[in-house]
Amino acid sequence: MITIAARRSDAGLLAMAGFLAIAYFLAPALLGPSRVEDFPDAFILYWTSGEPDFPPELQPIVDHQFRYHLLRLTITLLLLGVLLALAARLPRRRLPLGALALVAAVLLIANVQGAASPFGTLLPNLASDPRMPAVLDEIREQLTNGPASPALDVMLGEYTRWHVLKALLIGLLSIVLIGLSVTAWPRRRWASLLTAAVAVAALVVVAANVSTVASPDAPFLMLIDGG
Repeated sequence: MITIAARRSDAGLLAMAGFLAIAYFLAPALLGPSRVEDFPDAFILYWTSGEPDFPPELQPIVDHQFRYHLLRLTITLLLLGVLLALAARLPRRRLPLGALALVAAVLLIANVQGAASPFGTLLPNLASDPRMPAVLDEIREQLTNGPASPALDVMLGEYTRWHVLKALLIGLLSIVLIGLSVTAWPRRRWASLLTAAVAVAALVVVAANVSTVASPDAPFLMLIDGG
């Protein structure tokens, strides 16, 4: 009886994981159109306004981006919890479930960044706009000789916050992976080495983001320019 109940519980968790994985891709459509295609025009209005506050044309786009990442963050957090519960309950499936949990953790980190810096996540959409070379020249001039406009201060602040969060969260993930690697070493050394390799890769990402935070100007220009 206990075995049947446990199997039903495991099946329920697997079904929930599948539902959440599908919801991650489909649920954002419930938020309505993103109007990302209007972002370049709204950005140019913002850039030329000389004000730090977003104009009415830009604010709804940024708000939608925030809700988009907040929804995905919530879904991914639930999915990560379900996958970790399954990994604890199903030892024979622990490796594939752990890999899926790692993917969910990476997606969670990306959406935490997006919710914390929604305007920053929209900036790559500017790269193909024909008006951006002139804006880039102005940004370079301000970064080189100053003073920075209020809009540039906001943009750099969002860009830096995005990378600070990534460094902190990936750093936390690497600590967890190192702990798992140490725990697995006596029983499954190959799994321990694999986990350690992922942890090292994560630490490389942390170092890259710390470097960007320390000197953001050049990578910020690359982002705006589509690099």
